[in-house]
Amino acid sequence: MSRPFRLKAREWLDVPDRKRTYNERHFAEAAPRYDVATRAMSLGRDAAWKRALVAALPGLPSPVCVDLACGTGDVAFLLAGRYPGGVVTGVDLSVPMLAIARERNRFANVRFERGDLCDLPFPDGSADVVTGSYALRNAPDLRKAIAEVHRVLSPGGVAAFLDFSNPESSPLRHLQYLLLRSWCGLWGLLLHGTPEIHGYVAESLRAFPDRGQLLEIFLEQGFGVSAGRRFFLGITGVTILRKGSPPVIPCRRPPRVSPFCREEIPPGDR
Repeated sequence: MSRPFRLKAREWLDVPDRKRTYNERHFAEAAPRYDVATRAMSLGRDAAWKRALVAALPGLPSPVCVDLACGTGDVAFLLAGRYPGGVVTGVDLSVPMLAIARERNRFANVRFERGDLCDLPFPDGSADVVTGSYALRNAPDLRKAIAEVHRVLSPGGVAAFLDFSNPESSPLRHLQYLLLRSWCGLWGLLLHGTPEIHGYVAESLRAFPDRGQLLEIFLEQGFGVSAGRRFFLGITGVTILRKGSPPVIPCRRPPRVSPFCREEIPPGDR
């Protein structure tokens, strides 16, 4: 019988090396029931958000794709379906996550490799597309991870990220923290016997920049933000970046049917 998970996220996320250690141990514990948890915590919308992430990518004949924090392989498999002439490498720190992804893999053009977001095992300019679902928030050093994405992308390459996001208003941030700590922690308690599993989502957002600050970091690192889409009243969202592109000022599309989805697209793409 495995030992219960005892680590407290708040005590481990302040220093990059400690955060890396925490993530490795946390996701090793979470791996066997991770897919169940993500679907439950998102009220069944996680798969649709990942499809939206991949659907927002440009049409390319044979791109080299890298999926960061690939987990059990959901986005890597979507990339393989979208780009049958391309190659896809899923990267994750967690050995148990990678074992599940490899067992699920039915694509000849997909492989999985252990790696660190802050030290990617790829040459400069070697990737055309980099994706990450719930990736950047888990990086031991956010700026270093974004710099690594920029390094491995080819000129004009595209990066696309799905993740939770922080509102700019402090009261809203606090409210979101309480909501995520309670809801995600509940699923950690039900599935693993401790709210520290998945309650980590809320803790990881405490030091994560808000939406405006994150945009500034992307721009500082040499990315243009070409599109964005928010889900669940902005709690989660997709951001599409292009290496070397000038920044664009997104504008709102007309309101859609669902009040849980807001979309921002550059004027030329409307």
